[in-house]
Amino acid sequence: MLTKLIILVIAIGAVWYGFKLFTRIDLQRREKVAQEKKDAVSGVADTVQCPVCGTYVATVGAADCGKSACPY
Repeated sequence: MLTKLIILVIAIGAVWYGFKLFTRIDLQRREKVAQEKKDAVSGVADTVQCPVCGTYVATVGAADCGKSACPY
């Protein structure tokens, strides 16, 4: 009778710690995905409208659009 009780307690403990481990791994995965999404959003650049052609160009690293009076 005592052996069954000890085995039951060990089984419950194993399941308990298994769920804790699974939850910890899932939380780390979710944090990683959230960080990757946050990093992807940071790739957005500010834009300004070109006074010559009217298109929007990045404020940093803009290239010439080909118009004669293009300031970029």
